[in-house]
Amino acid sequence: MEKKYLKTSEILSFSSSAFGRSMIYTLMSTFLLIFYTDAAKLDPIHAGAIIFAARIFDAANDPIMGIIADRTKTKFGKLRPYLLFSPFLIMISTAALFYVPNFSYGGKVAYAAVTYIIWGIFFTIQDVPFWGLSAVVTPLENERNRFLSTARIFSTIGGIVPTLLVPVLRNSIGITKGYFVSGLIFAIFGSMISLLAFFGTKERVEQPAKEKVSVGEVVSAYVKNKPLLLLIAASVLGSAMLMAQTSGSYLATYLIKDSGIIPKGTVQTAMTVAIGAGMMIAMLVMPVLRKKLSLKAIYIVSAVFGAVIHGIIYLAGYQNFYLLLALLAVAGLPLGIFNVITYAMVADSVDYLEWKTGRRSEGVCFASQTFISKLTAGISTLITSFVLKAVSFQEPREVVDAVTGLVKDVPVEQSETVLQGMFIMVTIIPMISLALAAIPMFFNDYSGKKKEKIQSELAQRRENANVNG
Repeated sequence: MEKKYLKTSEILSFSSSAFGRSMIYTLMSTFLLIFYTDAAKLDPIHAGAIIFAARIFDAANDPIMGIIADRTKTKFGKLRPYLLFSPFLIMISTAALFYVPNFSYGGKVAYAAVTYIIWGIFFTIQDVPFWGLSAVVTPLENERNRFLSTARIFSTIGGIVPTLLVPVLRNSIGITKGYFVSGLIFAIFGSMISLLAFFGTKERVEQPAKEKVSVGEVVSAYVKNKPLLLLIAASVLGSAMLMAQTSGSYLATYLIKDSGIIPKGTVQTAMTVAIGAGMMIAMLVMPVLRKKLSLKAIYIVSAVFGAVIHGIIYLAGYQNFYLLLALLAVAGLPLGIFNVITYAMVADSVDYLEWKTGRRSEGVCFASQTFISKLTAGISTLITSFVLKAVSFQEPREVVDAVTGLVKDVPVEQSETVLQGMFIMVTIIPMISLALAAIPMFFNDYSGKKKEKIQSELAQRRENANVNG
């Protein structure tokens, strides 16, 4: 009987932490652009450029964090120590991120850029070690898959929570104040919950920490890691697959005119729940798919399926909101697969690199995963900002409330050109992106018998070296 390593409490602790982190990340990824345009009144191009530039900065920031993690050695391990103090940094920076200072326009742009870059640095300090844990809590792939799959389900649920609360606060206490209060709430609760990743897990797959990680080793972690390079290429090409999520706040506010019996203030929540339901179903059946198909095959099929569904959504239109919700749920299926499979493939790349070079550079490899998620979200946001600018999107205007006398921001009725541009933004663009994402995976040969052979050789090496004993 195969030895078991993971405890149920570890899986639940890690997954609960993923829930808390997801609330914060979704708040940022879903609402930051519309916060910049509607609350801070920034030009869409300026707002999009800030977000994208910060993602590019992470291209250097994430690998550096990976190097730091790989050379760390403490009684808690090399990854877990960062999960103890980083939540407090994230809590402070998240609250600052959704604050609108009383500055000039240039001052607001500078404040947005500085606070977002700082937020990205603090989130990276937690993000790289957090997902890197999956490669060190157990040497068994089946346990690793369960560990990640459960965490992604909790993460998906956590991502729904901001879409429940933010629209309510935005509509009840105003756009600017609503976003700031939302930032405070999720900053505090999300950060505190994420501490469970430190207190509830244990590192088991060890490798002696290095006093110095050479540039050559970092380069080899990429150059000699074909599966990782192909995954990065596929992810970048598929950046726009999340447009319905990253741009959902615009659709809910401006595009959906008739939502039937669903209250206008909960349109975005309904859309997020629909996508989330599809994602959860996909993540639940992922273990079954893993028994039948390789990660490579699942990735390709999911990408093609997603492209087809987005094309169908475009043809169906957005006038029938219930039909749109049903199609969004179906579109959530491939997104759920990608939510799990990307992390599993990065973890595989750690094994591949160990087989190829004798080194397990979890920090460097999982820095690639965090960079992938940040870069793709940045590209998606940049596309959104360019589309909004191209179709002449109009920011909310200030009006004086007749009852309270307070100045409030009221969304402007957008032209048909803007509405059509928004719809193309979340259908045709993702369709093309998903189709392109499948291409690199055809060249991934770390699958089937070759993968089995490599895993067998690694198991023998570890046994000989008493790594697991």
